[in-house]
Amino acid sequence: MDQSVTSEITAGNGRAQVVAFPIQRSDLSSAFLSNEKLARGFSNFEKSGVPSRFLLFSEGTWVDFAHKIFEELKAGFLAGETRLEIAEYEKSYIFDFLRMSMIDLNTGKRNSIAWIDVHGRCFFPVDERENRSESLGLGIVKKDHIHCGKSLCDENTEVSSNRWPDTKLLSDDDKFYKVVEKLFLSGIKKFIPDTIITSIHKCLHSSFSANSRLLSFQFQKRETMEARGNSNIKFGWYGSSASNVSAILFDGYRHPNGAQLGISNHGFGIHLSSPYSPYDSALLSEADENGEKHLLLCRVIMGKSEKVEAGSIQDHPSNEGFDTGVDDIMNPKWYVVWNTRMNTHIIPDFVVSFKSSGNSKGLRKPMGVQKLSSATNLPFSKLFSEIGRCLPSSKMQALEIFYNQYKVGRISKEMFIRYMRSIAGDQLLTSTIRRLRDCGIRSIAGG
Repeated sequence: MDQSVTSEITAGNGRAQVVAFPIQRSDLSSAFLSNEKLARGFSNFEKSGVPSRFLLFSEGTWVDFAHKIFEELKAGFLAGETRLEIAEYEKSYIFDFLRMSMIDLNTGKRNSIAWIDVHGRCFFPVDERENRSESLGLGIVKKDHIHCGKSLCDENTEVSSNRWPDTKLLSDDDKFYKVVEKLFLSGIKKFIPDTIITSIHKCLHSSFSANSRLLSFQFQKRETMEARGNSNIKFGWYGSSASNVSAILFDGYRHPNGAQLGISNHGFGIHLSSPYSPYDSALLSEADENGEKHLLLCRVIMGKSEKVEAGSIQDHPSNEGFDTGVDDIMNPKWYVVWNTRMNTHIIPDFVVSFKSSGNSKGLRKPMGVQKLSSATNLPFSKLFSEIGRCLPSSKMQALEIFYNQYKVGRISKEMFIRYMRSIAGDQLLTSTIRRLRDCGIRSIAGG
């Protein structure tokens, strides 16, 4: 039997009216969120940028609102309203940004809403994986199950690991373990033969923030498929420090990693090596206190890729016809996802932890950064003047760009030296530094 629930709403610039609408008794428990989840909704509302799109979950998919409705929602959002009523075609609807829902006041049915802001960040409901019923409560999760992407996973089998947030430790006889193990070792043992895997963790995507990113990824996959005819999903490796890997699993990507590649970077974005080249990303990984290094194996929405030259300072697609970048169209070694898309087009699936001696087979290690750092403790202006006699103007311009980034704190001194070595070459730098020292040029703090 239906009963009437009275709800006070806010519309326009102030408190408007009390509206009564029919709702099923079974829906009463889902009509309101817990304080914790309501606080999460308010946090999303506060940290979101200006919405560029509002979406409605209808008939199993996310669709855009009509332009007129979008403008009304955007106006209310910017006015700081968390709830508003909109009338359209003799029907009235309540939109609740905190609960991320739309309620039809004529029927009492509820649909989920979401939005994407101008920075490309996506805000989706926490428990609307498949929107199994329009009356399903946003914050209600059955105690004996947790949501994991598109399927319901038994809580007893998906035990979160203490090592990494929101992950499950795989046993070495697990089918996923074997696939990832083969892919990783076949690519890295060609360079570091004594590499051993210490653990593989599978990402569960069951936390509020991780599942929101998974929903965003799935939405962008469909969008890219519609726009390009092929979402072009690839697997890629991402290497970093243990603390950064943990931060990514907890709260997503924050910073591009191209600067770690020096002049070999392909623009300012997230660089992931191809699935058969884990070694390249392993070079960007840092050993933790136990001597372990860690790589993320991620799915990446590549869409339509364009070639980005080494040393490029590109930080977005060159035109609307492209989504991502690669170093080589036919045989890419690096996949590049631009900063505005790093948390909508990349989703981590596994964490691979490993150990090795670090000795690369058949490869000569370059002079360490710290060693050259002390060697280049000279006035950079004088050093530039000297090496500029031997370098073409294009390389000097690139050096000046990276030097200016170093001066304003965008890159560290060690990173700038890596760039300088890549552009000028160790031989030219070493001979120039030796000549300057022979001439009596001494260190000047600050460069």
